[in-house]
Amino acid sequence: MRRRIALLVFLLAAAPAAAQTDEVVRAALYLTGADGPEALDDRLVDELESFRSRPLPLNRASRARLLESGLLTPYQVAALSEYRSLSGDVLSFAELERVDGFGKEAVAALRPFLSLESARRPGEAVRDTLTFRHSAVVRATLKDVGAKYRLAAGNVEAAGAWKGGNGTFYGLYRLPKGKMLVGDYNVRYGQGLAFWSAFQLAGLATLDAFSKRANGIAPSWSFNGTGTFRGLAWDYTGRRVQWALFGALDGTVGAHAGWLGRNGQAGLTATRERVSLDGRLGLRGVDLFGEAAWNGKSPAGIVGGLFPMRERWKGALQVRAVPSAYSGKKNGDYGAAAGVAFLSDSRAWKASLTVDAALVPRPAADTGRRQAKATGLLSWTATESWLFESRLVFRWRNYESDRADIRADATWSRGVWTVKGRLNGVGDGGFGLLGYLEGGWKPPGGFAWIRLTAHATSGWQSRIYVYERDAPGNFTAPAYYGTGWSAMAYAGWKKRFRKTSLKLYLRGSYRWQKEKPGVAGLKIQLQADH
Repeated sequence: MRRRIALLVFLLAAAPAAAQTDEVVRAALYLTGADGPEALDDRLVDELESFRSRPLPLNRASRARLLESGLLTPYQVAALSEYRSLSGDVLSFAELERVDGFGKEAVAALRPFLSLESARRPGEAVRDTLTFRHSAVVRATLKDVGAKYRLAAGNVEAAGAWKGGNGTFYGLYRLPKGKMLVGDYNVRYGQGLAFWSAFQLAGLATLDAFSKRANGIAPSWSFNGTGTFRGLAWDYTGRRVQWALFGALDGTVGAHAGWLGRNGQAGLTATRERVSLDGRLGLRGVDLFGEAAWNGKSPAGIVGGLFPMRERWKGALQVRAVPSAYSGKKNGDYGAAAGVAFLSDSRAWKASLTVDAALVPRPAADTGRRQAKATGLLSWTATESWLFESRLVFRWRNYESDRADIRADATWSRGVWTVKGRLNGVGDGGFGLLGYLEGGWKPPGGFAWIRLTAHATSGWQSRIYVYERDAPGNFTAPAYYGTGWSAMAYAGWKKRFRKTSLKLYLRGSYRWQKEKPGVAGLKIQLQADH
């Protein structure tokens, strides 16, 4: 079996591949460090989607709002605030690339979600000015109907989302250096040991995933409210300090006190159940981070760093210890991870390799569960029209079969046309093979995509997840297993009427599987933004 896996890895790794995703997914990959869309979560994509219709005003937003957005790290916020106080507003994205902590890659990923509107002179105080804006979404499928609405006027904002009896809502009042909030919200501090509601990556596949981006308290406007808190929250962000209080209907009550510096930050987060101390320090290209926590029964900790190795090389390390007595899960997690990445001078070549090894024992049971995961990524921009990328993931566990997962994509694009193909193979005691071919047409004011997928696997264990395009605020990455095929068509149209934009999305699909009857899907979504 190992020889067959090695042969499969060799044959597929020799084939280059390309990854081209939409703007929201591309930003989510940058913010989380995930190695592909299949590792993402619909809640995160839903959060980011709101910034596409209503971009974050970099030159008008307060420091508190910049941190709350989750789009920027504390270092980027501190550097941007200092730059604006000395040089005035940022007037172009080329200028933003030259601000400390940004660069071409960050600006390219975040550009669709940022606004550079300016009406301020150098040295003038920053004021978070929000004009009257609203957004409405209606979504219908063969199974349910959902609707969203959000209104912002000055310092007041309110929003609600509903689908099939589930949903979220919030009301928010922005203070000069903070906010008061009632309704649904997320709490994210440190490295996730104390509070990190909603989405977390399951592994460390890229260097950007080694540390988390903590954005404190942020409202939730999502059809899926899983993992969020519902209650009251308040926070304050000054030049050097940060304070927050929050309480939820489930009995959760907490507080946070933080210090913000130009090259670092520290925070203390506490509730009735646990307390944690976290910190970050950035010096000469080295980013150190860590968090220590205690829940009255057990300690837990994470520490690590990202650092330059050579001119085009970067490395990362992380060590963690999270006993089950702390996390409340049936298994603990004691692990270490290391990674290295390379970027060519021309940015045509990118490569990275990460290895994550862990011991996951169960209390009062076996202590011999060991696992390791290695992820290799290689991308090549051959020409202006051709993009290539390959990914190899090998997972070893002493209590399950080894698993090798190799993916190869190739994308050609010119003008309004795009064609993309994928080949994905899995070996894990069984086998899995999936391939698809899709084409896209994107003229001004609309787009259309069609995809055909075929798959054959030895069962659920060898399933393969595949990201598929969907209407904004949706996220689709179904699992393919067994033998079968599927077809998907997706189209959109948009029109602007004075200050209001209207967008219509249609998505149809059909999936046939040898082991099950065929399944059809239809989705219609109408969105209006003012």
